[in-house]
Amino acid sequence: MYNPYPAGISIEYGTGRYALRDEYISQEKYTGSIPYLSLGWARKHDNYIYRLHLEYRNSDDIKNYNMASDITQFTLHQGFLYPLKKRELFNRNLNLWLGPTADLFFFYNNQKVAVDGFDYTQSFAALLSAGIDLAGVYSLNSDFRIESYLALTALSLGFRMVDDEEDNQSPAKLLSLFSGLNASFDLGIRYYLFQKLSVKAGYRFELCRINAWNPLLTTSDNVLIGLTYDF
Repeated sequence: MYNPYPAGISIEYGTGRYALRDEYISQEKYTGSIPYLSLGWARKHDNYIYRLHLEYRNSDDIKNYNMASDITQFTLHQGFLYPLKKRELFNRNLNLWLGPTADLFFFYNNQKVAVDGFDYTQSFAALLSAGIDLAGVYSLNSDFRIESYLALTALSLGFRMVDDEEDNQSPAKLLSLFSGLNASFDLGIRYYLFQKLSVKAGYRFELCRINAWNPLLTTSDNVLIGLTYDF
């Protein structure tokens, strides 16, 4: 059965503009550029597609004027995509998939300032989440395809650094998408060099918002390139 989903092993690299407001440390907005690196694996089965995706980001140049922070983000994303009814758009095939996901997200903010006390210069947050993925592939011809992905967390077990001296909140809470959301959107075009080897150029938007404690908000716009090989 023909399946246009880009299965196999994939690697993607890119960079983009990153914006941060971490109110555990400061109410000011920090911005800068941050690289994006991901490694993925997808396998086609008769009735579903299994997807495993690892992302890593780090930059020590996220700034508010002369104040800089070293930011590290890590995401492990696992999902199962089930096909929806195939459609046609402008006489070309549009394939859609929808399915559940499980995510592990980690954020670490190390502000580069010389002060006494660990708690005032470093901040972390983590989400262990269940959510949904929506994927689409629009086939332009045998060589070119447009791809789009939307990932949203729905329910998370969240962890956040708290100030033990001034705050009696628990560092762990159960979060809904309104209190702890991690989301991403991808749009790209893929070209098949050979039957099993393809390249991709695309755009990726990421959003993380955690407001059950001192609010944390991060956004990023990314331009990326990728390579996929189907074994």
